[in-house]
Amino acid sequence: MPHDISKDCSDFLRAHAADAVADGRLKASHARELVAAFFGYNTHAALLSESDYPLHQLDEAAVLVPDVRLMNQRRSCLNGLPDLPNSIELAKALVGFLASQHHFSGKAWIYDSLESYVMEVLLPEEDPYISDCLSGVMAETNAYFDEAYYESAEVQNVGDAVEIAVTGSYNGSNDEDRPFCGDQIDMIVTVNLPRVAGKAGFGHPDISASGSVNDDWVDPELRFPADRKPLHA
Repeated sequence: MPHDISKDCSDFLRAHAADAVADGRLKASHARELVAAFFGYNTHAALLSESDYPLHQLDEAAVLVPDVRLMNQRRSCLNGLPDLPNSIELAKALVGFLASQHHFSGKAWIYDSLESYVMEVLLPEEDPYISDCLSGVMAETNAYFDEAYYESAEVQNVGDAVEIAVTGSYNGSNDEDRPFCGDQIDMIVTVNLPRVAGKAGFGHPDISASGSVNDDWVDPELRFPADRKPLHA
């Protein structure tokens, strides 16, 4: 029978709460619900019913994404909680415990939300790769591009993975000695996270990017309609 990682985490969380704050006695039922939220489930029962991505596979995951937002939601619904550390601190403690017990050895993305982590941490780290993906589009301009700006992100469950689609742009400076051909690249960066364990353990992220030169600077009367078919000789 697979080892019950969620029970280990619940027992640890109760002990951690008792050490962290005065009168930090955390009920076993409350600890189970917070651990379920940590792994991305609305209830402990939902976590126990997981069969496709069981927690005992967590040691195969490359990335762990604690659901800090869901932990906050669950805390607001549980009556009689002690004055616990904030959810990010609890998530850090749980990740440290999982690592110490050799249940997880990958990288933890501990942030207020998955969307924010991807936009503010992951994609800036991967900027050389993303700019390389868009090098052909950048070559259509006479501009120099620096850092990317990310505007919004949308998370979707796609089959056996979670997909984060991020919209953004590269804003550049045109070479003054060359004709102006645009200085902004509008782009979509997609991050695909294959599920491994629970709703928080994933394989290595797969990142792809596509984009086009923003043509808002072109006179509308001169702009080539997107739906016009080219003429053939």
